[in-house]
Amino acid sequence: MHNDGRFDYHNAVRYSSDELANILSHCFENYIVRFVLDGQTFAARFGAEDLSLNDSLIVTHRNEPVAVALIARRGRHSRVAAFSVRPEMRGQGLGKTLMQRLVADARRRGDRRLSLEVIEGNEAALALYHRAGLRIVRTLTGHQAPKDVPPGTAALQAVDPLTVSHRLTAEGATDLPWLIAPESLFKLPGKPQAYTLNRQAYAVVMPGAEHCWLRLIYVPPQHRGQGHARTLLAALQAQFAPLPLTANVFVPEVAAPFFTHLGWRQDPLRQFEMDMLLDSPQ
Repeated sequence: MHNDGRFDYHNAVRYSSDELANILSHCFENYIVRFVLDGQTFAARFGAEDLSLNDSLIVTHRNEPVAVALIARRGRHSRVAAFSVRPEMRGQGLGKTLMQRLVADARRRGDRRLSLEVIEGNEAALALYHRAGLRIVRTLTGHQAPKDVPPGTAALQAVDPLTVSHRLTAEGATDLPWLIAPESLFKLPGKPQAYTLNRQAYAVVMPGAEHCWLRLIYVPPQHRGQGHARTLLAALQAQFAPLPLTANVFVPEVAAPFFTHLGWRQDPLRQFEMDMLLDSPQ
């Protein structure tokens, strides 16, 4: 534990999943989007994101949790998986101090990169991250398929999600947002399902109660420009109907025109992916 006079900093490893879920939910009170989860969901979600409890921090004031910073790690790349300060504690410099500590900790570990995602419109968080040295590197969008299922759908073949991860890695398709990177796809919480269209296109989906979430669609370079992605999406729509097929807000904006051309509606919510390099200590 570290004490800076007003606040105590605790390693998150001392807390249970239930406690961490409760702290996270309370710190995200009145957030832009609803953010409430239980301990089981917390463990499943952040386990898939490679959460490092040893590097994550809980900040307390008078023994009450007032801020949280969850850190996920892969190699020498750290990601701020969640960062929030209780509403009544904002405006007192705690967020700035906590971010400075996260950057310093990452450098001390020998990390080369620190990244995070932030919802567009969250101006206070954007300003905080900019001051810490992070810069926007790309915009992430979400999309929903039209209700009408295209006719003449092709037959899909089910594959292990790990197969898709291996294919992405082998072909160098690794510059993807953290939550749809090869390291995430095969261990998504719940029951991720993967499909291929004759090995010419691949998709990973998460069927839910109200939506079928499209987490990734991938066409190997040698098969692009031949309509395989369109055919695969139509087949997925048919297979999971009447559930609407929805792409989470993890889609790099460069791919947005593809979905728009197919008649998909873009989600008004967007995220910025932010990044900083940590090659030299400061």
